[in-house]
Amino acid sequence: MLELTNKSEWKKVDSPFLNSENIPALIEQIKQTWDSDILQELTSEYMYHQGSLYESTFAAFPHLIAICEASHDHSFRFDTLLNLSITLSEFGGDAELNSIFKSSKCKEEVVHEIKQSFKNSLKKLNPIALSLMEQVQEKEEDEKRYFLLALAVANHIYKVSSILWRYSTNEEYECCCPECEEPLILWNEKGRLVLYTEDPVFKKNQKKYPVEPTLLQESAFSKTIAAGKNYEWLSYYIHALNIDSMKTTINYLFGKTTCPYCKTGFDIFDNLSE
Repeated sequence: MLELTNKSEWKKVDSPFLNSENIPALIEQIKQTWDSDILQELTSEYMYHQGSLYESTFAAFPHLIAICEASHDHSFRFDTLLNLSITLSEFGGDAELNSIFKSSKCKEEVVHEIKQSFKNSLKKLNPIALSLMEQVQEKEEDEKRYFLLALAVANHIYKVSSILWRYSTNEEYECCCPECEEPLILWNEKGRLVLYTEDPVFKKNQKKYPVEPTLLQESAFSKTIAAGKNYEWLSYYIHALNIDSMKTTINYLFGKTTCPYCKTGFDIFDNLSE
């Protein structure tokens, strides 16, 4: 990883506000204090901004993973997991990583070291997440939903993590008809999704269209997290962690509906707007 003492290279690392030279000091503070407020400052102001990732994201990530692994504070470990996962919730994989470093001012060998250290550290995210399963049971609903996001990131399933991040309140979803490409609104009414052509907040008394939920038997739930079984593993962890707000909604997210405009039937999850 990029050593904290290598200040000349840290100054070259691109960051949201071109302030990457401050990152080593912040990491040192976190290492000494396990302070979640400083962690939040680092991730939100130096590593991630308005959905964009920077060289600083990948340079700082391995250091935070190492601190998390060394910490015995479950609350700090949980905060680290969530902050890092939210940062990477819309990550585009190697293609985005290479694009971000394409015009780097850092030395070639430093760029290589940052990339490799990040990839090695990313592998440690899933063991950290699984080690916190028991503590997650005691968290609030919104924190449990963020934990689902973290599981998706830790297993490189960014389609799921980006949706869980964008629709983190689980109240309103946007989708697009795959045939006519008209945008549509899915509204959560007591856990059940209904379809509207316009946002019902701004246009009341409009016609609502049904969404047909898929009903997955509990025997089909999967503890194994895999991109080909998004519905199965999400259902498993929603019930295992007792995330009441999603126990019904998940069946609608993987359900079907018919476009009010062109009458084409389509699967909801595959056509959610990211």
